[in-house]
Amino acid sequence: MGALAKVFTRNRIAAAAIVLALLSLALYAFAPRIQTAIRDRTLAVLRARFESDVQVSDFHVSVSPLVRVSIRGLVMRHKGRTDVPPLVEAREIRVHAYLLSLLLPKPHLSLIRLEGLQIHIPPRGSSTKPFLSRTDEDLAKKYPVLIDEIDADDAVLVTLRAEPDKPPREFPIHHLEMHDVSFDQPSEFHAMLTNPVPRGEIDSQGAFGPWQGNEPSLTPVNASYTLENADMATLKGLKGTLASQGQFSGSLDSLNVQGKADVPNFSLRTTDQPVPLETEFSAVVNGTNGDTILKSVAAKFLRTSLAVSGKVIDADPKVKGRSISVECASNEARIEDLLRIAVKSDEPLMTGSARIKAKIDIPEGDSDLLDRLKLTGQFDVASGQFTSPEVQNKIDELSRKGQGQPKATDIDKVVSELSGSFRLSSGVVMFTDLHFAVTGARLQLNGTYNIDTSEMDFHGKLELQAKLSQTTTGVKSLLLKGADPFFKGKNAGTVLSIQITGTKDNPSFGLDKGGGGKKEEAAPVKKGK
Repeated sequence: MGALAKVFTRNRIAAAAIVLALLSLALYAFAPRIQTAIRDRTLAVLRARFESDVQVSDFHVSVSPLVRVSIRGLVMRHKGRTDVPPLVEAREIRVHAYLLSLLLPKPHLSLIRLEGLQIHIPPRGSSTKPFLSRTDEDLAKKYPVLIDEIDADDAVLVTLRAEPDKPPREFPIHHLEMHDVSFDQPSEFHAMLTNPVPRGEIDSQGAFGPWQGNEPSLTPVNASYTLENADMATLKGLKGTLASQGQFSGSLDSLNVQGKADVPNFSLRTTDQPVPLETEFSAVVNGTNGDTILKSVAAKFLRTSLAVSGKVIDADPKVKGRSISVECASNEARIEDLLRIAVKSDEPLMTGSARIKAKIDIPEGDSDLLDRLKLTGQFDVASGQFTSPEVQNKIDELSRKGQGQPKATDIDKVVSELSGSFRLSSGVVMFTDLHFAVTGARLQLNGTYNIDTSEMDFHGKLELQAKLSQTTTGVKSLLLKGADPFFKGKNAGTVLSIQITGTKDNPSFGLDKGGGGKKEEAAPVKKGK
C-alpha cells in the first residue's frame, strides 16, 4: 500500500507539472491575443466612461500567472478638444492582477499604481462636459471589478478658470491610497494634500462611495481631517499660522463639516499685534466647487467671544478668489481686545465691556484683503476707561467742567460710555451717530478714520451740564458770564461745535467755526451725583 501511495503521489506531481507546462505553453501561445484583448478593453472602457479620445505612448502586458500591465504617457482629451488641457494625464499606470482572478464573475485587481497623475477640471459654464458627469448606466453591473488598492503619489488636481488669462487653482495631492475599490461599496481612503488658501497640509482619511453613477455629486463621504501649518498670509492682509481638525460627512455636493480651528498668532497686516484665536464651527461645503456655508462659528480671542455666520462662495468664475459675506455679533466683547486687533498701538487706548454687531463683505479679487473689506455695524461700550494717564486726566477734567466743578479733584477715574455706527470701505472708517459721554458732558460726532495713516476728521457738538462760565474760575469765569446765553442749549447748560483732527497719536481739538456735525436736538446731559 505504501508503494502504491508513493506511485500515486508521483503521478499527481507529474500531472500537475504537465498541466502547468500546458498552461505556460497556452499563455505563451495566446499572450499576444491576451495583450491585445486587455489593451482594447482598457482603452474602450476609458473612452466610454470619460467620453474622451485616449492616447498612450506605450501599453505593455506581461502574463505569467501574474498579469502586469504598464501604461505610459496616458492622455485623455474630453471629446477630442485640444483648446484646453487634457482631462486626465498620467506618466505611468501600473496594474497587477492574477490571471485566474481576472476570470472571476467579478474581476479582481491586486494593485493600480498611478505616477504623475494630473486631472484638469473644466470651469463651470464651460462647453466642456463637467468632470463629475451624470450617466444612467449601472456602473456596478457594467464594470463589476474589485481593486484591492489604488496608490497615487504627487498627483495634481487642477481647476481651470473661465478666463484663459486667469491662473488655474491647483491642489497638489502628495499621497492617495484607496482600498477595496468598486462601484457597489464604500472604499477606505487616506489622502495627503496641500490646501491652497490658506496654504497648509491636509491629512484626511475615511470612507468614500459607493459611486453614484446616475448622479456623481451624490456620492457619499464620511471622513476626518487635520490641517497643519496653514499660512494665513496667503490671504493678503492677514498673518498667523492656522491648525484645524474635524469631521465631514454627506454627499460630495453637500458635506456637513464640524471642527475646530486655532490660530495662536492671528493678526491683521495693519497692526501686526498677534492674539490667540480659537474657533469651533459647523459648515456645509460643496465638494464639487468649494462653496461654503458657515452655519455657525463660535470664535474667541483674549476675553472676547463672537458668534459668526455667513458664506464663502465663488460668485464670479471670471474673478480670482472667493466672495466672503458674514455677520458677527457679541454681547461678551472687550473694547481693548477689539482695539488690539484693529489699531496699531503698544497699549489699547481704552478698556471696558462692549457689544458689537457687524456685517463683513469681501468681494472676490487678488488684492489685499483689507483693501477689499467692507464692514458695517454698530457698537456700544460701557464703563470704559482710558489706559493713558494723560488722556484719562483730560476725561476727568472734562467731567469736572461739565458738572461745573473745575477744581473738584475728587472727581477722577471717570468711566465713559461710547456708542455709534460705522462703515469701513477702502481702509477708511466712517462713523455716524458717534456718542461719547461722561458724567456732566456728552459728545456727538460724525467723521472718518484712516486705518493705514491713523488720520482722523471728526465734527460734532459738545454738550455740558454746566454753563460756560461755570467751567472755569476766577476772572475767566466772570468774563464768560456774558457769553453764557449764546452757548446755552435747550437740554444742556452749554453746547459747543467742535472738531477733532490730526492723527491718533497727535490729535488736535478745537472749536468748529463751520458748525459741522449732525444737526439734531441735544439730549439731556447725564448729571452728576
